[in-house]
Amino acid sequence: MPEATASFIEADALGPEKVVELHDPRHGLRAIVAIDNTAAGPAIGGCRMAPNVSRDECIRLARAMTLKNAAAGLPHGGGKSVIFGNSAMPLGDKERLLRAFARAIRHLRDYIVGPDMGTDEEAMAWIRDEIGRAVGLPRVLGGIPLDEIGATGYGLAIAAEVA
Repeated sequence: MPEATASFIEADALGPEKVVELHDPRHGLRAIVAIDNTAAGPAIGGCRMAPNVSRDECIRLARAMTLKNAAAGLPHGGGKSVIFGNSAMPLGDKERLLRAFARAIRHLRDYIVGPDMGTDEEAMAWIRDEIGRAVGLPRVLGGIPLDEIGATGYGLAIAAEVA
């Protein structure tokens, strides 16, 4: 059975509202979920898979998502999750780890997972399959293929033009 630990840290007026550390030795899962703010709606933010992201960095990234979602006028607060692991692990191992993560966060109904460094559309499909909620899905599941349409490159070009 996975173990979830809620941590309460010094917060400001925006958050974080909740920081949850997840440990599931059976599946090799170590993860952190930071829910910064849900005033506008459920927190939404990426799931990063990397071996060395600090708890504080996860919390800062969740705050950045609160601000990004507010700036975009989305009805969502900000959150972020980090799974401690090597994103280049064999695909079957990665799927098992991400599915274990999804099951461990099933009870966090105020957090919607999206892709980030080390995770992709396929990973979001696995998470959605387990808990019924994720964004950044493959086209076949109703997602928008941002990489295929060059959205990241377009955003970079616009930013460079403005600068």
